[in-house]
Amino acid sequence: AMEHWEAQMNSLRQVLVDAVDWCRFFRIVDHVGDSMNDRKSRFDKSDMFEDALDDCSKGAVQWVDNIGWDHVVGNITMEMKSQKNCLYTSKGTLKKKTASIKLMNSLGSAEKRTADEVMRFDYLLIVDTGSCNSFSVAVLAKNSIKKEWLDFKTDGVLLQVPTDELFFVVRPSDIKIGERNKSIQCYQQAKRKMQREWLASI
Repeated sequence: AMEHWEAQMNSLRQVLVDAVDWCRFFRIVDHVGDSMNDRKSRFDKSDMFEDALDDCSKGAVQWVDNIGWDHVVGNITMEMKSQKNCLYTSKGTLKKKTASIKLMNSLGSAEKRTADEVMRFDYLLIVDTGSCNSFSVAVLAKNSIKKEWLDFKTDGVLLQVPTDELFFVVRPSDIKIGERNKSIQCYQQAKRKMQREWLASI
């Protein structure tokens, strides 16, 4: 079974490294900037980043938005977590440990949950959306997550991983995003316009 996991990890790594245009992905992240940090927009934002990954991989990483995982690559399931400066500091230094990553929001206490209930994915993709100094992506197999990295809190489950245990798909030095295109409309404005067009159609 171990060989199966290694083969799976290698094929996933290969897709993430070769099939995804990460510079374009982070151009999208940069364009969104801080415009979608309010509570209501956060869901839209995570949807957009998940869809952007599908788009930037030309469908090699398929966005399925399941409960438990966001993407599939072949028959491998993958959950994506994006956070500012979760891998690198704002100055561009690799952190010893990731920031606390919330794996699950629970209604009611998560303290009695098992790791298997919380983690239904095969792999976790960790995306640092901070800035050009920190834009990076790392991947971790669920079966290599150690008990002591998990914290079962009353309102969810947190994960913190030593960064030397992660496979880095891209690091900040790999990402060149160029100048921001000023002519692109902000997402909220585009969404409002679409909403109005849809309302007018009824």
